[in-house]
Amino acid sequence: MFSNPFFMKLSFSIFFLIVVNTSLLSQTSFGIKAGLNLSKAIYSNEYNEQLVDPIRKLKPGIVAGFVINHQLNEVISVQAEVLYSQKGLKTEQASLYKYVNSMNYIEIPFSGQYSIIQNKYSKLSILIGGYGAYWTDGKYKRTYLITSETTSYSVDFNSEDYEYNRIDAGIFIGTEFTKEQIEFFIRYTHSMLGSSKENADALSNHVFSIGINYFIFQ
Repeated sequence: MFSNPFFMKLSFSIFFLIVVNTSLLSQTSFGIKAGLNLSKAIYSNEYNEQLVDPIRKLKPGIVAGFVINHQLNEVISVQAEVLYSQKGLKTEQASLYKYVNSMNYIEIPFSGQYSIIQNKYSKLSILIGGYGAYWTDGKYKRTYLITSETTSYSVDFNSEDYEYNRIDAGIFIGTEFTKEQIEFFIRYTHSMLGSSKENADALSNHVFSIGINYFIFQ
């Protein structure tokens, strides 16, 4: 079939039209991201999780970095990001103490986006993707609410008595509303790895994020 010159020309023509169409429609944008994380770290150990769950609070933190978006066609795009993301665990027992476990990461998410509603000036998209992350630093902070006394210390990744897992990875899903250069996002991120080699102490981060992307170049 493809040895026939007609079919060869037809195939080449179709391929050429697809390439040209994709090139005309494709567009790469570069921007900055800034937002708020609301983290809810979960214990891998069921017993510890049951103890913590009644007193767990959402831990606020920042997420910020850079984003590159490449438009493949009118409705589909792919996106890559490099982020600094604050996550962790916060618990508070009434009239006794407040405990905050800060876990800060360099995170690299990749996602695909599909535009479900759009017009000339704006669009609403859904996105799904995965990420890899590295735990850069952290801090344990305990405040006694009766006396307001606070103690804190940094995470010691070099401790010989405890082995941390500094690599994290997971999946996320969200939605984005884009209007000209500004994009508002809501995202839920689900970690699939624990923060420790010991299952009893391992935490996995579950995070809700809201914020904006501002595209400098489009």
